Amino acid sequence: MKVETIKTIILVLLIMFSLLLTVALWTYQPNYDSLENEDGVIDETSINGEEVEISSLIAPNKFIFHRNGLHYAFSDPENVTVTFNELQEWTMRDLIQIEDAGIPEHDGSMVEVTFPTEIPSQAMPGLFTLEDESQGVPPGEFNRMFFVFRENGGAEVFFTSDRPDASSFRATISEDDASRLKAASNEESQLTDQVAFKKEDQRPIYLPKGPVSVEKDLVQPKRIEILPLQNELFPNPAAVKNTSTSSTEQRLTDYYRRLEVFAQGKRMEYVDLVPNDTEVQSTLSSYDVLEESVNFINGHEGWTDTFRLNQFSPSPANSTVQFNMYFDNYPLLESSDDIHKIELEFEEQTVQRYMRPLLDFEAYYQSPNQTEQLTSGENVISFLENSNQYSLRLIEDIQVGYRIEPQVQGYQVYELVPAWFVLENGRWKEITELTEGGDPNAMGTN
Repeated sequence: MKVETIKTIILVLLIMFSLLLTVALWTYQPNYDSLENEDGVIDETSINGEEVEISSLIAPNKFIFHRNGLHYAFSDPENVTVTFNELQEWTMRDLIQIEDAGIPEHDGSMVEVTFPTEIPSQAMPGLFTLEDESQGVPPGEFNRMFFVFRENGGAEVFFTSDRPDASSFRATISEDDASRLKAASNEESQLTDQVAFKKEDQRPIYLPKGPVSVEKDLVQPKRIEILPLQNELFPNPAAVKNTSTSSTEQRLTDYYRRLEVFAQGKRMEYVDLVPNDTEVQSTLSSYDVLEESVNFINGHEGWTDTFRLNQFSPSPANSTVQFNMYFDNYPLLESSDDIHKIELEFEEQTVQRYMRPLLDFEAYYQSPNQTEQLTSGENVISFLENSNQYSLRLIEDIQVGYRIEPQVQGYQVYELVPAWFVLENGRWKEITELTEGGDPNAMGTN
């Protein structure tokens, strides 16, 4: 065979082999999905809760109807939610900033709406229907609204704060909307008498005059996995070191941040270990702090239960935000491992500390005919005024809420126990002396 023929055959074989390699490269698809799902680093950044708007986290705790020197409130807290939802649809007109209004003067009929904490005024466009949506709202906070009915129809609305140095805002609502609110204040079957707890130079706190009946309920949680939170909170999850000593007590760090799991896996704390030492110091407004808090938790779909804004302390350097769980429109105010609340602390513009439960109370059971009857508001006030354990000047609020307790059973079940609580120096405390022994007729099960 001639040399030229052999060269031609070899060349043809090489061309065919090259074509086969090209086709193989075109059709080859590496299995990246299985690697990503196995490691869980790429996809898992959600704890399967929800993303929410700021407006869904803000709700009042009371409607107080003032009539001719007497005071009333809804006997069923669900009516507070329903009425506030209706109120949010009413058009607020002529919103302006005014000097501190205090308690507005009125001719014997007024409706007061109270919130658990200060609300940034810049949240108003998301909470209410403003006639001029393009109108900017000046900075400020409010924790009370007063509706003062006018003789010629309609009503004036005052947004005020308990802080003496705070600004106030005033708006108006139409005659039709004012009539709806006035009608609610005359629904005697839905109202209960209130008694005022008064402190010197401070606005009164209104409590039900008679006993309060609250349902006792059971809840069963499921565990929240820590891996999605690790992937979301650490910029490089692969660099995180695990120095855990057990399966329920974990300590994860990349030397710049730390995430700890404690209380037998029921709660976590994330801390940014690097202080903010930038030369240019910038601060967030109170609304910016609230917005950043919500966006931060939305980043991992962290709203696993019904939460509401319960305490808010904005400041130029350090701000704190707290969201509490709610059941049956009552707040959870106490638990042995703080599994009832989400807390964030800011330094300048950075989330410095983030604490949350690692339990999702998805299962919810109502116990038939299980109702706790708490002592009357009159007895609570009498007890506090005669007690040496409470300083009246430090009491910020008094409210009925839940204490959540684990049950000793085959399954992990928690009981929601109703009780009276006092807010003192920014902390809720159950009035255990009253419910357990201070008043022998304070409570009972029906």
